[in-house]
Amino acid sequence: MKSIYTLNSTEKKILNLIQKKSSITKNKLLNITEMKLTSLNRVMNTLLDNNLILKVGIAESTGGRKPTLYDVNEEYGYIVGVNISRIYSNVVVVNMKMDIIANEKFIMTENHTPKVTVKAISQIINTNLERLKITKDKVLGLGIGTVGPLDRENGIMLNVSHFNASGWKNADIRKMLQDQVKVPILLDNGANTAVIGEALYGYGKGFKNVAYFHCGIGIRTGITNKSSLIRTINDTEDAFGHMVIDINGAPCPCGNRGCIESYVSIPSLINGFRKEAEFGHSTTISKPIADVKHFDICDAAIYGDELSKRLIENAGEILGTGLANFSNLLNPDLIILSGPLINYCSIFYDIVEKTFHTRTYFKKEKKVIFNKGGKFKDNSIALGAAAMFLEQMLES
Repeated sequence: MKSIYTLNSTEKKILNLIQKKSSITKNKLLNITEMKLTSLNRVMNTLLDNNLILKVGIAESTGGRKPTLYDVNEEYGYIVGVNISRIYSNVVVVNMKMDIIANEKFIMTENHTPKVTVKAISQIINTNLERLKITKDKVLGLGIGTVGPLDRENGIMLNVSHFNASGWKNADIRKMLQDQVKVPILLDNGANTAVIGEALYGYGKGFKNVAYFHCGIGIRTGITNKSSLIRTINDTEDAFGHMVIDINGAPCPCGNRGCIESYVSIPSLINGFRKEAEFGHSTTISKPIADVKHFDICDAAIYGDELSKRLIENAGEILGTGLANFSNLLNPDLIILSGPLINYCSIFYDIVEKTFHTRTYFKKEKKVIFNKGGKFKDNSIALGAAAMFLEQMLES
């Protein structure tokens, strides 16, 4: 018997096509692959004999006998997707069709060191597998999407900042988790995993070029071209956030001035509010200045607080302008905006989109579509990590 790991390249190619297309006939597979019927039959029989695909129905006839429909066996195996972020982390379990069958989230506190986080993740995995009656041999592997910078090949989180807990510098997170769950693991930047998931299974399906921006503690960016991931220099995910928008602007932790992230991030928004409030600018927020959070500023802006509204509008205009510059260079068809600043503050999202369409160079020739949150919302990174694991398995 063959497993998914021992399939040859042609068998993996056909399985991948069936998994993506869903409910497809042999004739359509022949048209896509231009294989000989005898060769395709041999591959299909292997996949059927090993329970990787199933006959799922009969298609309408186009003349002659009605053709059989084939689909991936969604219960052949399962993949775990993990999102490790600074504010929260979550775990999903998906089947072969990328349907989420388990999903659990926890808040990252000052106690969530790498060791504590890995323990929480492994407990969630074991609890949900037991609840779903999925044995460990049915788990094909695990994908992790997390914040960078990373050493992807060795599975290490490098000089990661802004976690509430200590210990995240040079955290050997893949090995730590592998020691607990005993399955193959793939690690990548969360923005990369999110854009892969959205491009292949979400709102990006059918678009050539998709860009995903996660606006939270920083700005995390993932880009695909024809469903292939575009990797940045040194495999960073925050390069867009350090695009200089004002050469005489606010200082950025990166050492430069006027970066987009200097104005468009949770820390920059909070710091900007506290600085202006301390200098006497009036605000309707009644909390002590030191206790004000980003959601307080977003709420106050919605209800007309002038200071909060000005900060939100300024941040939205800067991000929209940065996205227009980005679009002029890389020509996305779809831009997905996600993350706490987007999901919590509707006026921020609206200003970003309006500014983008005003300032993009190709506004007359091309209408870039915007989407708020993507299909998978808060699960985009975790589901995308599972999707990326499956992609690597089927392409290796």
